[in-house]
Amino acid sequence: MARKLKYRKMHRKGERRFKVQEKKKDPGVTPTYYFKSKASTYLKYFRVVRKYIQKKYNLSLSELEMVLFLYDEVVFDRDTFDAYSCTLGFTSFDWLKRLKDKEIIKSWKDERGYRSLYVLTQKYKMACSKFYKHLEGEPVPTRVAQNPLFSTSASFSDKMYAKLIKKMNEKRLEDKEKREVD
Repeated sequence: MARKLKYRKMHRKGERRFKVQEKKKDPGVTPTYYFKSKASTYLKYFRVVRKYIQKKYNLSLSELEMVLFLYDEVVFDRDTFDAYSCTLGFTSFDWLKRLKDKEIIKSWKDERGYRSLYVLTQKYKMACSKFYKHLEGEPVPTRVAQNPLFSTSASFSDKMYAKLIKKMNEKRLEDKEKREVD
């Protein structure tokens, strides 16, 4: 809401200036604020869910981003891999071998005279599926057997993420109950 301004002329020796005075608000009137509800807020806890998936599946951030890209590619070849890997700063050609050694990807078709084709392993397909489900509102597990962030030997930052996960799960549960009541 725009403020109403009142201008008053002020005279000094030979100059004309204007001074802006704000109109005083009525102290008895409280302003009314209207907030537009948001269509989607599932990225609110992106960092918390990302940290959980990285810890659980022992992935670096770059590896996780590559896995999320390859999740949509059912079968991919070296060219597809290289095209996206250069955006992540994978300048070395070792990355394909490195992901194969970590059993993140596996050869799907590797015949002599044909282009080699690759797929994500089942474990990392499930990791991507869980990542999306947790972003969309499914609670993140809080048991030590399912979530390494809750172990007793976790670092200080991991314990902070564990607290955030508990708060996130509670907040989402409250929001879900509130939506069901309405």
